[in-house]
Amino acid sequence: MSTTPAASDALAALLPHVRAHSPFYREFYAGVPEGETRLRAYPVLDHARFWEANSVQGNRVFTHPLTEGITFKSGGTTGQPKYSVFTHAEFRAFTQAFGDGMRRAGLRPGEPIGNLFYAGRLYASFLFITRSIEAAGVGVCYPIGGADPDEILAAWRQFDLSTLAGVPTTLMSLLGGLSAQDRRRLRLETFLYGGEPMFPDQIAAIQEVFPGCKVRSIGIAGVDYGELGWAAGDTPGLHHSFDASTVLEILEDDSDTAIDAAGVAGRLVVTNLERRLMPIIRYPIGDRGEWVDPPGTPYRRFRLLGRTGEGARIGPMTLYVEDVRAVLDGLAQRLPVLRVSSFQIQAEHFEQRDCCRLRLAVEAPQALGEEEARQVREALYAERHMYADLVAEGIVHPLHVEWVRTDELASNPRTGKLLRVVDLRHR
Repeated sequence: MSTTPAASDALAALLPHVRAHSPFYREFYAGVPEGETRLRAYPVLDHARFWEANSVQGNRVFTHPLTEGITFKSGGTTGQPKYSVFTHAEFRAFTQAFGDGMRRAGLRPGEPIGNLFYAGRLYASFLFITRSIEAAGVGVCYPIGGADPDEILAAWRQFDLSTLAGVPTTLMSLLGGLSAQDRRRLRLETFLYGGEPMFPDQIAAIQEVFPGCKVRSIGIAGVDYGELGWAAGDTPGLHHSFDASTVLEILEDDSDTAIDAAGVAGRLVVTNLERRLMPIIRYPIGDRGEWVDPPGTPYRRFRLLGRTGEGARIGPMTLYVEDVRAVLDGLAQRLPVLRVSSFQIQAEHFEQRDCCRLRLAVEAPQALGEEEARQVREALYAERHMYADLVAEGIVHPLHVEWVRTDELASNPRTGKLLRVVDLRHR
């Protein structure tokens, strides 16, 4: 990690402010000496403790009462939803930083952009991208939303859109419904994807219909942690860090030791220098990555390498380990025969869609079959309604449940520890 002088000054102001005004952070940093301004002297944020304290009622993370701003849903289950809150000034700073990144990445003056990000269940991305394009000061935004294919196609035809922005699965669904006339008439010069990774089979499918179409990341951001990276060309997964508004760290997978060398994989942890109401300090974003440039490089590039052990990204949805654990525990209380000793989330990709394989370790796997697997699927779908919706729309494959022995679950070859998430898509 290397910080600019401006970032160091921002940290020197941010850290004491947060300790003084946030009850959660005051307690969480109790072991750090007062006046400490070195970021690495502070512990990496504990997700479970953070989100438990960041509640709707009796919030202990906020540094002051919520009197103005905007609230976004940030995952969670039906019973325990999570929300991320910005003041108006913070949201403007967020979209300005991201919009500047989009412009640096190649957004052109006058470029007509159809915003296909979801306007319903994942409304944060739709609002955020609309505001970011506005903040970029270039391009013409057509806020369409990604729910109705007929409406998307009508706008695409009417405005002769040459650039579309959205999650990959939305465009993949559209491609299958294009008529022969649409394939001849419509043009697509650039597809800006976000919310989920883009895989070679998907890129090939787009370029088969629209030869020469550039497929590029719109950038990386999260409604909980803010901006993370802006696209570094067309290379999948490669991004520049936001030096002015964030401090990005890459830490070893099994410790909090920082990785400064290029080419060494670890987990991504970010500190947002603009967020004061709901501070984000050394927040693990749930992705792995590696540095590409040497330390000290301005806007240092990094490459994404899939998810960490906190959860798996399945299409546009994140399935968190703790949420799965809660569903399985609740199911076992009602049906003891379905009690599992351990589990593993395995992410796969085939037929241009993602698939989640939930590997459940039980004493006698051969005694359980499809009926028990159906009960697990229904229980998880009931807690994550979005999952069932995505399956019904053909955006992701149905949940696949596999009964295994404990010794069949994959483990870290170096430490022997169980891997809660195995991502086979980046291999």
